[in-house]
Amino acid sequence: VFALVFCGVILYSCSHQLILQDDKTTGSVIVVDTVNVPVADSTSINIISPYKKQLDEQMNEILAYSEISMKKNLPEGLLNNFITDLVLKQGNLYLKKLINDTASICLLNSGGLRCDLPKGSITVRNIFELMPFENELIAVKVSGKNAKKMFNFIAKKGGMPLSGAAMSIRSDTADYISVCNNAFDSSKSYTIITSDYLALGGDDITFFDSPLSYFPMNVKVRDIIIEYLRALTAKGLTVNSKLDKRIYYEK
Repeated sequence: VFALVFCGVILYSCSHQLILQDDKTTGSVIVVDTVNVPVADSTSINIISPYKKQLDEQMNEILAYSEISMKKNLPEGLLNNFITDLVLKQGNLYLKKLINDTASICLLNSGGLRCDLPKGSITVRNIFELMPFENELIAVKVSGKNAKKMFNFIAKKGGMPLSGAAMSIRSDTADYISVCNNAFDSSKSYTIITSDYLALGGDDITFFDSPLSYFPMNVKVRDIIIEYLRALTAKGLTVNSKLDKRIYYEK
């Protein structure tokens, strides 16, 4: 029932296109706006209003306060660094309970960060706009060979949201690489926290193929962010981020 009412809220509260389709090949479009529906249905409004109010209250909850505005950028950005740092930290709390171990690296995709985060109040709505997808966290243990493929992939992309590692880019290839402040060692294996989208091959990723281990954490990336921000505020802390040359071009 709530899902149906929620859909009604969306249709009522903003201009939207409703597609009425009889089968897979034919259909028509009705624009639902104040021109086509000039008079609001009071019965529908009365049904929807309490749910809309409840939804608005949830979306407008202030999770934290940021000292700066944060945007994604390449090869690194304030938003990239903030999100991956918190996902690595918070994700490791889940992973520790799951396998009594932690990951060294977090990797996300730039396309997964859909908007900036503002200076000042950060609300639940901001986080849903930032990450509207239902992607969940996965920890993947890969060989050193595949880890090197990952860093070279990042280099070819000109950077990606990354935490726990640092690398330089020379001629679209990863040059110097360190993990947890230690030089990269291709003879070792590395555990990487990422989204199920990337772990399953999204963005043409192949370095997660044939993993040594695979640990679904059954928690959404978005929920991890919300959880972290609430905990930060509970400690009386504010949001901040910095550029630290974790990904940079060789001169």
